[in-house]
Amino acid sequence: MLDTRAARAACIIESTSLPDLLERVGTRHAWRARRRGIVLSLDVDPAVEADLVGPFDILGDVLSSLLAHAIDHAPCGEVTLRIDVVGDGPGRQVLHFTTESRAAPADAWQALRETLGSIRGRLLVEQDLTCRAIVEVGLIAPPAPPHVDVAALRNTLGSDAALYEVVTALGDALAADVGHLEHALARGDAKALRQWLHRVSGALGMAEATGLAAMGIRLEQEVAAGGLAGMELAVRRFALDATRAQAWLREGHLPDPLI
Repeated sequence: MLDTRAARAACIIESTSLPDLLERVGTRHAWRARRRGIVLSLDVDPAVEADLVGPFDILGDVLSSLLAHAIDHAPCGEVTLRIDVVGDGPGRQVLHFTTESRAAPADAWQALRETLGSIRGRLLVEQDLTCRAIVEVGLIAPPAPPHVDVAALRNTLGSDAALYEVVTALGDALAADVGHLEHALARGDAKALRQWLHRVSGALGMAEATGLAAMGIRLEQEVAAGGLAGMELAVRRFALDATRAQAWLREGHLPDPLI
């Protein structure tokens, strides 16, 4: 029987990062593998970003189903979940999660395909002597911690007094807009969330927080393309970074560089 700590680890819906998700999924299926005399292992591409953000609750269910099938139909005494980077661009990584098992009927994967469709992922199945099931999904790669070039902003505005006025105005706007986030999420209002992301991204861009502003625009595009499914964690992470940038902006009118 799992102890309390292991039981918590097995609750994949609470995962807040990819490493945490993988640990929880592995814990959930370790007993199943042991009962069948199977060694369960993980092979992670070193290029995978450690700080990826995505729909971990849905992805966790998908990976859990993938591992359960692989363990129940293992072609040998080992099951490996392999994770590879197959697409790497600004603000996003596309990953393949792969397992191998004995050949399976084509309709065995229909439920997984439908679930993955809700988060704009897909399932690839390759069959020869064994069956390779490949889950392809894109996850958001957050920018580095918010960097606001206060010196550049001061030079653009021409004086510390002007900088102070802009920083105060932007801080007030960000504070108000971040407050609107909870209402948009609670209502499941994708349109309101896109408008919120657009306003906050614009304010951050004016404040020279270009990396964070670009992330906000990407999130806006993701919501426009696929709705709110699986986006809440990424949006909340963006909101947290935006409020940090706001706090730094309020202190950044001092003569010394902000960071």
